[in-house]
Amino acid sequence: MIDKPRVEVSDSIRRWNVFLSSMAVVLITLDSTIANIALPRIQTDLNLSNDQIPWILTSYILANAVFMPLTGFLADRFGKRELLMGSVIGFVATSLLCGMSQNLEQLVMARVLQGVSGAFLLPVSQAILLDIHTKATYSRAVGMWSMGIIIGPIIGPSIGGYLTDTLSWHWVFLVNLPLGIPLILGLAMVLPECPKQPDRKIDLRGFLYLGLAVGLMQLLIDRGEGEHWLESWEIRFELVFSLVFFAIFFIHTIGRKQPFIQLACFKDANYVAGVFFASCTNWVVYGTAALLPGYFQGVMRYSVIDAGMLMVPRGVGMLIALTILSRLPVARNPRPYIAFGFALVAWSLSLMCNFSTDITSEYIIWTGVLQGIGTSFVFMPTNVLCYLTLPAHLQTDAASSVGLIRNLSGSIGISA
Repeated sequence: MIDKPRVEVSDSIRRWNVFLSSMAVVLITLDSTIANIALPRIQTDLNLSNDQIPWILTSYILANAVFMPLTGFLADRFGKRELLMGSVIGFVATSLLCGMSQNLEQLVMARVLQGVSGAFLLPVSQAILLDIHTKATYSRAVGMWSMGIIIGPIIGPSIGGYLTDTLSWHWVFLVNLPLGIPLILGLAMVLPECPKQPDRKIDLRGFLYLGLAVGLMQLLIDRGEGEHWLESWEIRFELVFSLVFFAIFFIHTIGRKQPFIQLACFKDANYVAGVFFASCTNWVVYGTAALLPGYFQGVMRYSVIDAGMLMVPRGVGMLIALTILSRLPVARNPRPYIAFGFALVAWSLSLMCNFSTDITSEYIIWTGVLQGIGTSFVFMPTNVLCYLTLPAHLQTDAASSVGLIRNLSGSIGISA
């Protein structure tokens, strides 16, 4: 990362960009979890079978994973400002379509479009922050930005449960309108014009190979449990051909002057280390987060809303840690903070091994806060580490690559 920002803006514009980028991230991450709690009600209202209901989630996740790698090309060709605005507008519009759906076909198609429009939001918002901040100020900015990634999944189940119980399942999607419209207006006023590469060409074959590889891998991860993994010919097919298309993509990409994704970012040791640490974190945290709501409701007999509330302390711990980290010199050397964070996460997981029907809610809250603090101490410094020595022209492709890898590792963690 260079000492001078690529795009010069005033301090107030810089602060507003950080805040609104964080809110955009909340919008996208909120929707990744808010719909889960409404699935039983959707199944009843639309008269769906158990085999049909997973497609409401899979359609979104699959489209999001396949199209996220396009971020680098679209941001360079058309501009980061234009891509972020289009992504937020598309996400809000497709949320309206989801809320208006009257059958499974309409809902799945709307979810696909929602996944496509939301695929670019995380990496391009981070790329804009990289453009307008120096190495010294980026760590504080990414701390605020990271809060959006953290808050959404934590409050999603609680808000989803409340809206489903008091209104209808349609509102888990329609809630994006009152959140998204002011966000669009705010972004239109403060987003800066970032450098473009209008002559960059798209590598369609590279996109096809990577899209097929990622799509098949995501299908394998999402459907493996229900199909009994390698006992199913479908899962075997998806595994073999996903690996084949990954291999074809790498062979096709190496040596190209204008590849679909610039793999040169993986030559940077700090970036590779950051991707590895981020993947480990997502594996553990997403897997744990997927288990706990069902455990609280099915084993400990908490209500839907109470189970959601018990997930909130983790978010509180994350926010506390991010507040502390934003005042520390993380950019000088992120590694000690990452090591400390992993130690706290390991401690919290060891305490969670004692979970039983006899434990108190106070014990659950304590382990959640502890894990939240540890997660932030890994997550935010890892974001800084990824771009610590990475050349500026690789940052957008690097952001989309790490976003894709994080999503896949989180999905693997959930399945595991």
